[in-house]
Amino acid sequence: MKNTTVIANIFKTVLKVAPFSALFTIFYYVFKAAVPVVSTIVSVELLNNAALVLSGTDVENKLILYILIYFGLYLINDIITFISSITINAGVYEKSTSVFRINLYLKMEKLPAIFFENAEMLNKKQRAEQAVNDETLSSIFNRFLIFLSSFVSVISVMVVLTKYSLWLLPISFLSALPYLIANIIRGREFYYLKRAQAQKARLMSYLWSLFCDKRSAKEMRSMGFDNYIMNKWKGVRDQVNQEIWDVNMKRNKSLLWCDAIRIIGYGLSIIIVFLLVVNRSVTIGVFGACLTAFLSVQSSMQTFLIDLGRLPEQLLYAKDYYDFLDYEDENNGEFIYQRLENEMRLINVSFKYPNRDECALDRVNLIIQKGEKIAVIGENGSGKTTLSKIILGVYEPESGDVLVDGISLSKIDKQSFNRKVSIVSQNFAKYLLTLRENVGISETDLMNDDQRIWKALNSINFESFHVDQDLDVQFGREFGGIELSHGQWQKIAIARGLFRDSEVIVLDEPTSALDPLIEAEILAKFLEMSKDKTAVIISHRVGLCKLVDRVVVMKNGKITETGTHSELIKMDGEYKRLYTSQQKWYQMDTEGIIMGTDTK
Repeated sequence: MKNTTVIANIFKTVLKVAPFSALFTIFYYVFKAAVPVVSTIVSVELLNNAALVLSGTDVENKLILYILIYFGLYLINDIITFISSITINAGVYEKSTSVFRINLYLKMEKLPAIFFENAEMLNKKQRAEQAVNDETLSSIFNRFLIFLSSFVSVISVMVVLTKYSLWLLPISFLSALPYLIANIIRGREFYYLKRAQAQKARLMSYLWSLFCDKRSAKEMRSMGFDNYIMNKWKGVRDQVNQEIWDVNMKRNKSLLWCDAIRIIGYGLSIIIVFLLVVNRSVTIGVFGACLTAFLSVQSSMQTFLIDLGRLPEQLLYAKDYYDFLDYEDENNGEFIYQRLENEMRLINVSFKYPNRDECALDRVNLIIQKGEKIAVIGENGSGKTTLSKIILGVYEPESGDVLVDGISLSKIDKQSFNRKVSIVSQNFAKYLLTLRENVGISETDLMNDDQRIWKALNSINFESFHVDQDLDVQFGREFGGIELSHGQWQKIAIARGLFRDSEVIVLDEPTSALDPLIEAEILAKFLEMSKDKTAVIISHRVGLCKLVDRVVVMKNGKITETGTHSELIKMDGEYKRLYTSQQKWYQMDTEGIIMGTDTK
């Protein structure tokens, strides 16, 4: 994306989000550009008339007029500057930055889920977030106006100075020119450093988050490796900070030389103007005004050149942001999904994660009938979770297709499909809200349906929580509420999935934190409650396999066996090996009731 396009996009956004603030900011910088010129002209007249009064000439009225104009200009400048500081901060920065941030997060919702499995894509996401969090985009709007204002101010004051001496022009320009060179070089260097540090910055943030998470913090303290994590964090932090320090030191040394040249330039200007006064080429009023004007030119020139040097650096960050927004959205079909009428069918589905050579799924074929209860069994890493994400349309297969009643899932509108499916993941979220909100948040329109909520809670044996039977009980000690164990949170996640008005539900290792016997009890209740739903249960445990219609066994990304529990036991394959190794955990009869041992 071109720099002009980036700047235009930023201006469109700011003008749309905060029109008054944006227009006032533009007016403010136009006014600021005119102040030095007007101030120079008024100063010349003021000092010349003061000199005439001292020589006995009767021009007191003109002197008073120019004094009033000078102080009026000073007062108006102060008032407008005060108003602009509030307007720019509240409108241009806060409002616009919040919209830039919202647009970024809305874009994240539209990206394919596989995007977040790619390290390089995550680095680009980090740079886009940095552009927002550092207020770079809002700063470009403000800095570009400062840049134009400084440019206009420099040119107009220089035009005025040429009336008094052409010698002042090259000195004022050359004294500030080094700022341009230094900032262009150092600015790009700093950007590319930050670009290279994106992964280190994410690692540093992750390591620090371990100390902020109660579970990891407790484990680190109890097992005594908190110092190791802290030292690792310090090592990454020191490396990042040292690299930034080195670049900043180079920049500051460059700016020090620039300041030295600027001071020398100002000294030369004083000498030149003084010689002009001695030679009676200019009046004493012009002498005083020229010194003020020269300071103004140097200041405006310095600002102009510094901003000219920094803008390319900031535009690089802004381009990262807009490049991120330009990434292709997740494929979304036009067919509006209503309900599952017959079946879901996977045809030769293969899938590979980014930066991985082996396939997570390799030519998988599977049919899921409406209302069928399927258990997908296999050891860790066999491809079960990836299969569940393919079924739900979270990931798109690299080859093959997923058909829903004969229609490719890629052609179905994602939003309409997502409203009819539900997932309970092993990486479930813990919401420090009320019990009602934790269950009902999956269907906010039904959140006040107490009977429906209790039905979902009864399926997870909520009475065993030994807490008040109050749907509005608060969770989380941070908010004065009760604390739940990891297993209890997992049960709440299951209740949330059951509460959702979905016709297809996927449970991905939903009871991994629970005792195998409790798991069997909860899954039995789940299957009872989901009798009108199509259910796919992902697990590495085989205790539920007698309760489902069909078992699918996975190994190394492939489906190796399918059938009922009895059929698979007779096959004497992978399923029987898994079942035999785990049968001591379970005691069930053929009806799924916890009774005696059955290995048939």
